Amino acid sequence: MVGANLADVIAAYRARAALEPSHVAERAGISIAQYLALEQGTAWPGTEAVEAIIEALEIPRRHRARLTAVGAPLDLYLQRMLHCYDIPALIVDSNWRTVEANAFARALLPDSAQPGWNLMRWVLLNADARRRLVNWDDVANGFCGALHAAIAAVPLTHELLAIRDGAAQLGLPSGPVSRDCPDGQVLVWRTDSGAYPMSACMVTVPSGRPDLQQIIFVPRSTQPVPVLMARSSTPALWYGPLLTDLLSCGLCGLLLTGGGQPTIYSCATGCLPDLPADRLELRIAQQVLARAFSTEGCRELGAAQEILLADGVELELNVPVSPRHALNQWQGSMTDTQRRGILTATLRSATVRPSLHHDGVDLTYNWLERI
Repeated sequence: MVGANLADVIAAYRARAALEPSHVAERAGISIAQYLALEQGTAWPGTEAVEAIIEALEIPRRHRARLTAVGAPLDLYLQRMLHCYDIPALIVDSNWRTVEANAFARALLPDSAQPGWNLMRWVLLNADARRRLVNWDDVANGFCGALHAAIAAVPLTHELLAIRDGAAQLGLPSGPVSRDCPDGQVLVWRTDSGAYPMSACMVTVPSGRPDLQQIIFVPRSTQPVPVLMARSSTPALWYGPLLTDLLSCGLCGLLLTGGGQPTIYSCATGCLPDLPADRLELRIAQQVLARAFSTEGCRELGAAQEILLADGVELELNVPVSPRHALNQWQGSMTDTQRRGILTATLRSATVRPSLHHDGVDLTYNWLERI
């Protein structure tokens, strides 16, 4: 949603000039839909359209300073939040060009730090994307939907139109598709080692910056518990805080991060105290293990273990027979890769809120449904 301040100022100056919305749109050289999207706060019509509206309404210079956040550099809060994430994250503008990328994003997409690098162009038109994304066809369809929506909002954006034309030459859809946004889409990354790590793409609009989008690539494990514990399996090694991307603040909704320190979890806004990682991870592990290794679950996993053993697959760690047994393994013999795999196979997310009990926070769990 567009900030009320900008929408209210635009509406006030239009009323003062006794102009109809269509008259302002005509003066600004934009569509009536673009103008109404801005005044009504329903969508962002594009930076160029906003500047044209400001000129058409002859808004004085003293008021324009309050309306120039669009296209400005990131403020310190957004920079801190982006660089505190322990997973790949970048911020793009309305044309999908990189505004800023953290170190993890630059490692995943080395060119993302280059001026003018465009995530939409990379996904749809770059041969490197087709090589690295095992499920490129599905990913491309999702991004095509987002491209169509961006062009519909700002019809005369030459960069996006050029990307659309290039995508059409590759046989990709040029109109609406069933999935109109990459948000929540799974990306499967091809690696030289043959292991295919997976991540979910999360797209959000930073608070106060409707002209930008934040893109986060959240790692996901798809390997069942017995496979994670098998010597002959090759699960992608996990490094970093175990609860990365699984914890969010119940006050501001932001993901909690390690803040560059593996011993704590913190909220970028400071609305939660720093949380000791070991105690929080153990507390959540107790709930996860009780759910993952129920009596019925242990029976099913035991049968799966027997099948693996019969096939000659040697296990590094026996499948637990009870939650207590699992907790002993968690604290003593599991690797971080195994711990992380169990967490992401069981827990969708956990929300943290301040409390006078339980180490100062309460936890609400969102469990993955068993198939």
